[in-house]
Amino acid sequence: MAVHVGDSRVDKMLAELGLSFEEIEVVLRRAEAERNFCTPFDPVSLPGNIFWGRTVRFLRETYVPKGWRSASPSNVPLLVAPTDDFAVTASSGSRETGLAALTPSTRYPKGSAVIRRVETNRQLTIFGYEEEPEPQDVGDGIPTWFLLYQHVNTEAGTRLYSELSLPNNAGSRGKIDSWHERIVLPWIDFEGFNPFPDDDEGGIDIPIERLG
Repeated sequence: MAVHVGDSRVDKMLAELGLSFEEIEVVLRRAEAERNFCTPFDPVSLPGNIFWGRTVRFLRETYVPKGWRSASPSNVPLLVAPTDDFAVTASSGSRETGLAALTPSTRYPKGSAVIRRVETNRQLTIFGYEEEPEPQDVGDGIPTWFLLYQHVNTEAGTRLYSELSLPNNAGSRGKIDSWHERIVLPWIDFEGFNPFPDDDEGGIDIPIERLG
């Protein structure tokens, strides 16, 4: 697993993907501002839903004018690169997210559509392109990077840890916990912003497990 840290290294790796931390930071700050409109009277899952949804939206608003495409194959919200050879999605992460010395996972188990994308990542990174792919929906059959994030409450407000990482395997219970490459982004402090006890994230890719 390759882990990229440090401003110059992170900037270089993001630039190779056609991204920049400055633009991603603006996206995350805008998403946090909207999350901050929530109050303790809202449903406990609402702050996380809003942050996740707005992160997806603001990534698209930032990069679609630059030639990227918005797609949602199997209801997985993607930002597809202009070259059509990789995509980006967003997900909340575990407490290890954004910390280079630790290995994160997605915070919650993922459904079958997301797991299929991770399996595609694994096939492409390990075995390469061995045959011509069949016609698919936009965004299918290509590597998918995950913009992982976690909120940590501080005395002054909230700190956001994040990373852009390429998974190559899913855990036994649906949490993605193995990575081919990680680009660890600088943390962002939101002083004076509302802390929330336990967020959830949105989406309709619901994991289903057999009982018994």
